Amino acid sequence: MRNVSLSAQGNSRLISSFAFRSGVLCLLGFAGLNAWMIWQVRDPILQGYVDFASFYTAGRIVQSGQSPRLYDPALQWKVQQEFASTVKIRRGPLPYVRPPFEALVFLPLAYLTYPTACVVWMALKTILLLTIPFLLPREGHKGEAISAHACEGLLCLAFFPAAFDLLQGQDSILLLLILVFALRLLLRGADVQCGVVLGLGLFKFHLIIPLVAIFLLRKKSSLVMGFLATASLLFVVSLMLVDWAGILAYPRYLWGLNQSSELGMVTPQSMPNVRGLVTTFLGNGPLPAVAQWFLGGMVIIGVIVATRSWRGDERRFVAASFCFSIVVILATSYYSYSYDMTLLLLPLFLLSKNIFEGSEITGWPRTLFIAAVAVLLCTPLSWILALRVGQFRLMGLVLLALAGSISALLKSWEGCPGEF
Repeated sequence: MRNVSLSAQGNSRLISSFAFRSGVLCLLGFAGLNAWMIWQVRDPILQGYVDFASFYTAGRIVQSGQSPRLYDPALQWKVQQEFASTVKIRRGPLPYVRPPFEALVFLPLAYLTYPTACVVWMALKTILLLTIPFLLPREGHKGEAISAHACEGLLCLAFFPAAFDLLQGQDSILLLLILVFALRLLLRGADVQCGVVLGLGLFKFHLIIPLVAIFLLRKKSSLVMGFLATASLLFVVSLMLVDWAGILAYPRYLWGLNQSSELGMVTPQSMPNVRGLVTTFLGNGPLPAVAQWFLGGMVIIGVIVATRSWRGDERRFVAASFCFSIVVILATSYYSYSYDMTLLLLPLFLLSKNIFEGSEITGWPRTLFIAAVAVLLCTPLSWILALRVGQFRLMGLVLLALAGSISALLKSWEGCPGEF
């Protein structure tokens, strides 16, 4: 019997080792695919075809002392003609849509040529992305080998949303970093500092405000006050940049872009969320008022569901609830694109070990989580959905499945003490 037991243990270790090596090989292949895809479009990237052109434009406008005209399409077009005149797919500017204060982030890059700024921005974000595994708040795994962090770094490079963020020159990796620091502070009980850090993510206010609303409903007044302090400071900075006229015109400017489908700025059919799924039935044109109200209601429902699912102040409950909130917000947000799914690295890293190796969650929730993670990590499928068939909105179903499985995990932990 002892020999049989030892043989079974040996077979188990062999299978586990084989699965690990196979997984690493897959991640290496997916990371290589991402690098190859970015390399294939290096010329369009450096010519100004990608989203970074709008950020660079904002930096150039501030540099020239014309920040009050930050949202002036005529000035945006003039600036873009100076560095992206060879772009053939646009007859107008690629609009800058972020709040005024974020333009200051791109001011230093405005002193570089556009191709150089592109490379610097991509390199900086790649470095930040690779630091994420080392910053994650995992109390029970402080002694993890460097090889484990290396594998997690490889996963970051293999993850399609992160690669697409790098390709487009977007800023979702910055928001991921902010959320990691915010969660670290939250787990330490430093609510005020957590709120201050969350406020730095207001450049994507459509994702951060629902998260803060969850804390407001949970009566985390100290956190909300910290958030409001940062928000007030950023408002003053924005006011100094664009004056009251620019502040008041900004909502109208955004709504106009939302209604102008011919600009190609807002493409709901590309959104991996409920809004994207709605376009499956209502088409890709402007949505009727009823649909707009429905989507607004979904944001509110998402906040309420995430708030009610927050179970206790134990460390692992806080971390899992924070991750659940991120998934729900992405799924129900009015705006959410493929690169915004970079934020999913947080729940993937923090919760996968508990679900894959733990015994608290079994049956369909565990199967659902594994299936969702498998689809998310299948990089070739994501590239096909995004670029070949134009159906990345189907990833909204994956987000809903992921949210359901995490909700089941939270319920399974009730009354069961454990380590995170």
